[in-house]
Amino acid sequence: MEIIMKHTNVLSRNMDKYNEGCRFILNQGGSRSSKTFSIIQLLLIVCISTPKIRISIVRKSFPSLRGTVLRDFMELMDLYGLYDIKNHNKTEHIYKFNNGSTIDFFSIDDSKKVRGRKRDICYCNEANELSFEEFQQLSLRTSKTFFLDYNPSDAEHWLYKLLNDDRSCLIKSTYKDNLFLEISLIKEIENLINVDENYYKIYALGEAPIASTRVYTHFNQYIDEPNYTECVYGIDFGYTHVSSVVKIMYSMDKIYVKELLYENGLTVNDLCNKVKSLINDNNRIYCDSARPDIIEQLKRNGMNVISSDKSVKEGIDYIKSQQIYIHYDSINLLREYKLYSWKSKGELILDEPIKLNDDALDAMRYAIYTNKKKKVDMRRINFF
Repeated sequence: MEIIMKHTNVLSRNMDKYNEGCRFILNQGGSRSSKTFSIIQLLLIVCISTPKIRISIVRKSFPSLRGTVLRDFMELMDLYGLYDIKNHNKTEHIYKFNNGSTIDFFSIDDSKKVRGRKRDICYCNEANELSFEEFQQLSLRTSKTFFLDYNPSDAEHWLYKLLNDDRSCLIKSTYKDNLFLEISLIKEIENLINVDENYYKIYALGEAPIASTRVYTHFNQYIDEPNYTECVYGIDFGYTHVSSVVKIMYSMDKIYVKELLYENGLTVNDLCNKVKSLINDNNRIYCDSARPDIIEQLKRNGMNVISSDKSVKEGIDYIKSQQIYIHYDSINLLREYKLYSWKSKGELILDEPIKLNDDALDAMRYAIYTNKKKKVDMRRINFF
């Protein structure tokens, strides 16, 4: 069957490298450059034209995969009239075409699939979320081509070392490559120059950032929940922006943090219901003091809620003085950790963080810094 696809040059460039037999095709780009959409278009072409080819599409967590690549895949299948519900195994997230070709979707936290069957092609979306070991496990089971896309948010990453491999090729793209982008989105991206030069460099130009602008560089990761002596929670409220809930666990001189909620579009009732379902103890919950209405609603729901000290610089300085461990599955918190940066002006680094990519980090800071102050204040009380 013949399908007419509207596409950007990103699809054409990826197709050229695929036909040349390039092993690793790395798509480094800014926001809205069409890199993800273009790779899915290419994979659909390959599936239709190559019987019995096996393709895997992977991301760090399945909720992120479902909300991005899987959504785009379904949109394109409907657009081109390819979708047949009988061919879709929704339980296993596998789509089988009439010629025997298959595309399956899975996340890195599904270890059985990561270390399971082999495939011809693998596409890893937001590859900078993966560790090198996770990438290796996928690569060992991929016989032909490995597509990777990413925003260059990390100044140092194993992806840049992969570019030194003779079998690798790099395709850079920006919003300017996407001729179908709405004017409003173009203006939003170009306005990043007024937010911060480094953010403009990453998201508009698709270039790696200056490492020295990162606010935090000392966090570690953990897998198993520690034996902790104290537990508190932090909440940052949002609606258009994300509402975030984190769990803070203290073990000896280390602080362990786990992301529990990261979602936008939540009403007050939605948020209260989610918090009640996530937190079933009476430990302190430190909240964004800018929303006393939500704090009051949570209190009426029986939650042990405390308004937070939102001092930014002091809170950041305290976080930087602590040993912080982030759960490896806290994808959004880890992403914010890598992106959270000081404002810069030319080569001058300003003493003010950029108010972007900070929702989970704010929730963490509220809890850790306010909890520390509460302990100090308690020690100052004179008992008679």
